[in-house]
Amino acid sequence: MNRRWLLGIGYALVALALVPAAPPARAQLLVPAPPPVIVPAPPPLIVPALPVAIEEKIDPALRALMQADPLALRPVIVEMQPPLPPFLPAFLVGAANVNRALEALDLLRVYGIPVAALSLIDAAAGFANAAGINALSLVPTVAFIHHDATVGPRRSAEPPAAAPPDQVSGIYPRVVKAHRVWRQGITGKGVTVAVLDSGVAADADLIAPANRILASVNFADERLTSDPGGHGTHIAGIVAGNGSRSGGEFVGIAPRAGIVDVRVLGRTGSGRISSVVRGIEWVLAHRAAYNIRVINLSFGAPAHLSYRADPLSAAVEIAWRRGLVVVAASGNDGPQRDSVVTPGIDPYVITVGATDDRGTVSRRDDLFAWFSAWGSADSNAKPDLVAPGRRLVSLRVPGSALDTLFPDRIVVAQNGSTYFRLTGTSMATGVVSGAAALLLQRRPNLTPDQVKALLVGTTQPYGQDSGQALPDPIADGSGLLDAYATTITALRDTTEPDDVLVPLVLGDLVSGELLPGAFLPGAFLPDAFLPDALQPVVGFTCANDALRPADGFARALFPVLFGSPLYWKDPTFGGIPWFLLTWDTLVWNSVAWDNFAWDSVAWDSVAWDRVAWDSVAWDSVAWDSVAWDSVAWDSFTLD
Repeated sequence: MNRRWLLGIGYALVALALVPAAPPARAQLLVPAPPPVIVPAPPPLIVPALPVAIEEKIDPALRALMQADPLALRPVIVEMQPPLPPFLPAFLVGAANVNRALEALDLLRVYGIPVAALSLIDAAAGFANAAGINALSLVPTVAFIHHDATVGPRRSAEPPAAAPPDQVSGIYPRVVKAHRVWRQGITGKGVTVAVLDSGVAADADLIAPANRILASVNFADERLTSDPGGHGTHIAGIVAGNGSRSGGEFVGIAPRAGIVDVRVLGRTGSGRISSVVRGIEWVLAHRAAYNIRVINLSFGAPAHLSYRADPLSAAVEIAWRRGLVVVAASGNDGPQRDSVVTPGIDPYVITVGATDDRGTVSRRDDLFAWFSAWGSADSNAKPDLVAPGRRLVSLRVPGSALDTLFPDRIVVAQNGSTYFRLTGTSMATGVVSGAAALLLQRRPNLTPDQVKALLVGTTQPYGQDSGQALPDPIADGSGLLDAYATTITALRDTTEPDDVLVPLVLGDLVSGELLPGAFLPGAFLPDAFLPDALQPVVGFTCANDALRPADGFARALFPVLFGSPLYWKDPTFGGIPWFLLTWDTLVWNSVAWDNFAWDSVAWDSVAWDRVAWDSVAWDSVAWDSVAWDSVAWDSFTLD
């Protein structure tokens, strides 16, 4: 008998043993099992009916895959309901999240194949077939079963018009006016950006004269080289390359910022949502050790659901509340409406679209990039802003997948060193992450909401002479990034022409050499840069007021917030006398989440740092044995 068929029977039998006798009234009957298999001897084998699933608890995209092939193992994330009080003592805060993740992992051992506990969102990742997924949906403590979708840099349609073969953008720091910030001594020094990507190679522009790759960790397939794809190193160079090899010709936005390499994409350029969540957990656990202030996510997964039901949205929101600025790509699925990928769909994070600067410093001829995704199913105005993203020159990884596939994209500097050009909202995301690092060096006590408000609120116009009309007024958010206006809000020096070719290598960025006109570290700083910058920042507008968080965020934070004051947006919302409810009488569900005044929470006082978010080890399945959905690098048509 076919082995896969026997495996399906086995899952059905296990599922029946643990399924309540009477399924819930809202359940729907699945496709009946195949007819009994009759053999002369031994006696006939009767295949029992599959369990009845609670479809509301299963991702619709996952249900479609189950129906297409019920026996196939599918990657899943099993998210749990919040535990019931009483909770463990305050000094063990967070233990409830870890316990829920371990419970989800145990369920996957019964109904499928476990891979990883995801304590950040009270969940676990693994594989299960249709029978196992259906059985999981019937467990009362299971909140939702997500499709553990493939993430990676997104492909796009062909460009409407080919660019000249020699058009490249090595001047994008000037386009967003980062060079003006450098002249004030602000280069991102002391601020670390976590690059969640395909890896970061030890390029001279990141490790000379001092190594600024502060840590490296892997949550993807087996890593034989530091960056087998080449994508992550390119992004890291856009964020923080210092131009050592090119003599200052090609420099990133924050040329002294630190980089933490968190590898979540495999050798094919793809990963899973669970690997990204696990990477975010690691960043949260180590952010203080490396002063990680920014997370760069230059990839995405198709968004089939609202951000409220999206596990990746829940994870980035928790990181955001813990003080990390999350910068995410809008995706390359434009120009159609509602094409933004997750986690860019989340209203809290900074979502970045792309422009084509056409290789010139002037913004007047810039174009909104044809591939730049915009709009979301929740009608959130995404992206939040745009940055240069076409043919950006940054670091090259010789022999990497991208380097091998696209030899025509190698760029030779004037001194003979080689770099690489890539196109996409991935590149634009790195530009904005670098600008965030500059801002956080300038004002280290800014909250993520304040950083977002400043970045989005100080953009510059572009494209006045291009003759281009946007597909929609919201397609480019608030406009083109202006790092100078964002970072130097206390100053009003706008006298320097945009096209002044100031040196791009600043002081000791190149060992032993101080180029003419560069800012000398330690020289006099204007009063605006004196220690008042270290004081708490007040008076800045905060973004994200009155937003409703993702369901997974609310479930994960339930034990953390339990017992704190209850503040409601509307005391009689839905005809319920909310002012009479207490934590003991409250049914904590989506209605409560809609009405709860999340902005009233004093997040800085939440004692959730005592739990080590990465304390739960990966389980028995090695990542190099997981059948990753391939997003081949050669599928890209971006130029």
